[in-house]
Amino acid sequence: MALRFIATAACLGCLALPARAQEAREIEPSIIKRDAYREVVGPEIRDPSLTSPIAAPAVDFQLTTENKYKKAKALVGLRVGNDLFFDVKFIAPLSDGDSEVEPIDMDGLSKSSVVDMGIHFLAWNPRLDAEIAREVFEEYLRRHPSSSSAAGARPKPISLLMLRDEPDLRKRFLEAVEWGNAYFAAFRLKVGRQGFTYADADFREISTQKTSRAVEAAGGVLTPRFGYFGVNLEYQVFFDGAASTELILPFRQGSAEQVKKLVFGPPSRGERFKIQFEHRKAVTEHLALNPKLSYFPREKVTLAELPVYLFKNADEGLNGGVTLSWTSKHGGRFGMGIFIGASFSIFP
Repeated sequence: MALRFIATAACLGCLALPARAQEAREIEPSIIKRDAYREVVGPEIRDPSLTSPIAAPAVDFQLTTENKYKKAKALVGLRVGNDLFFDVKFIAPLSDGDSEVEPIDMDGLSKSSVVDMGIHFLAWNPRLDAEIAREVFEEYLRRHPSSSSAAGARPKPISLLMLRDEPDLRKRFLEAVEWGNAYFAAFRLKVGRQGFTYADADFREISTQKTSRAVEAAGGVLTPRFGYFGVNLEYQVFFDGAASTELILPFRQGSAEQVKKLVFGPPSRGERFKIQFEHRKAVTEHLALNPKLSYFPREKVTLAELPVYLFKNADEGLNGGVTLSWTSKHGGRFGMGIFIGASFSIFP
């Protein structure tokens, strides 16, 4: 008889194993994938980021602070089928810092209000030893008779979360799962809008707006033991304001003077291509790492980053920490930033 898995809308990770089940070998992806995903990431690590194909359709709000820039993010996600996931992010900067670009900052859209649209695909088929799963189910029913179904009724679902109260059964069940590797691919389109103010030769202020855009492709593999390894390719067209200059000018044509900070000249257009390799790993329930190594061929610049997730929120899991970085730009520069509100995700 076939091993069956059932789920409800409230418990996508639930599974039910009728006592007659014996021979099925594959876990139904739409049913068990969420629980299996949590096991690979770490049972105590919550991954609420909607960039993850495992996340449920929802709306989320984040406030991130890194270096000089603060951003507000609203995210909307929707899954279609078992493996295809769409998301849209609305990102608005809450402060601009000054007009000069940080030497460690290689994101041309960091100061823009951005609409970021993504398509994600996850290919993953964890497999199960049906005989061991059946034995676990029957033992669970012996210990919890109230979980049994009435004669002729559909079996009540149990989940890995429920098995946490039975550590020996949970261990046996997890040993019966052949996790395999998960293969991830994504494509993103970003459109940003930013306002600039600059002065002409007569010191008159001129305001203008420019539209930046970027396309990004990502792919990688998630291994149960070592975490996620991926490569990201991104092409950007963006605009940068010139550096500001402090001038001493007459105040209302009188004898008094005032110091005024002005930017001369309109924003300049730039293009950038990025090749990035990254690794994502939840080390413990209180520590996750996301080292990245990026190369920018046009500028011939290398950027190394190490976000370390250390701060944990009861509702959002690991969502803050410290970023250490180094760039070969300007002869080599080190940087450090603190981020808050950026939830750890095992996928980009």
